Amino acid sequence: REGFEALVDTLSTRVCRYRGYALDAGLMGFAEVERLFRFDIEVTNDDDEEPPPPNEEEGEEPPPKQYTRQLYEEICPSYVVVLEAPRGLCEGRFRQARGADKIADFEKEMIIYSENNLVDGVHSLSDFFQELAKCSVLNIPVAGKDEEDIFESTRIYMEREGRPLNYLPSEEEVSQSLLAQRAERRAAQLLEQEAESERLVESSGGAWQAESRRQSERMAISSQHLKDHQQLKAIPLREYLMEYMIPTLTEGLIEVCKVLPDNPTDYLADYLENHSAGVNA
Repeated sequence: REGFEALVDTLSTRVCRYRGYALDAGLMGFAEVERLFRFDIEVTNDDDEEPPPPNEEEGEEPPPKQYTRQLYEEICPSYVVVLEAPRGLCEGRFRQARGADKIADFEKEMIIYSENNLVDGVHSLSDFFQELAKCSVLNIPVAGKDEEDIFESTRIYMEREGRPLNYLPSEEEVSQSLLAQRAERRAAQLLEQEAESERLVESSGGAWQAESRRQSERMAISSQHLKDHQQLKAIPLREYLMEYMIPTLTEGLIEVCKVLPDNPTDYLADYLENHSAGVNA
C-alpha cells in the first residue's frame, strides 16, 4: 500500500501533471490500476433531500458514512499502449535481459500477469481504462516488428487528434539567431574600438596615425569575420548545434526543471537570451 501511495504522490507532482509521464504498468491488473487512479469520496445528501429523523433511542450509533469511487482525472493517463507477444517471445526476451538462470522468476511473473489480465471473466488492465477511464487502448502485436515500427504506431495513436505544440525553434532559426548574435557582438566591438581610437587621437594629436590604426583594425576585424564565417559554413549543422546551441539549451532545461516556473516556455527563452553571450562562437 505504501508503494501505491508513493506512486500517487509522484504522479500528482507538478512535473507529471503538467508535463506528462510514461508509466510501465508491469504486472498490474484491474485491481492495481483501480487503486492507483481512483479514490473514495464521501456521498453527501442533496440539498432537496431531508435528513433522517433524529434517533431518540440512547446508545444507537449514527448511520455509517457512504463512499463512492471516483476517477482521479488529473493523474489518469490519456494514452494507454498494451504490447502483445507470444509466450515464447517473452521468455526469449527475459533470458536475454536477465539470464537463463532466472527463468523461474519469469514463470512466477507470467503466472501473476496471466491471472491479472488473461483469465476469462476477470477484468483486465485494459478493461479499467476502456470502461471506467473512458480511454482508448492501443494493442500492438510486437511479433515480427522492430522498435521503429512500434514507435511509429504509438506516434500515430497519440497524434490522432493533432500533434502537440512544439515551441522549440527550427534548426534554421537557431542558426540565424546565432549568426545575428555574432554580428551584433562584432559591431559592438568595432564601435568600442573606434571610440577608443578617437580618444587616442584626441590625446596624442596624431590624426593620421590614428586613422591608419583604425583602418588597420577594421581590416583585421573584417578579415577575421570573413574567416569565421567561412569556417562556420563548413561546419555540419549537427556539429554546429552540438557545439554552440545544445550546451546552453541543456543548462536552460535543467534550470527549468529545478525552478518549475509557471510559464516554462518564456522562462527558457529568457534564460537562453541572457546566457547567449556566454557561448564562445
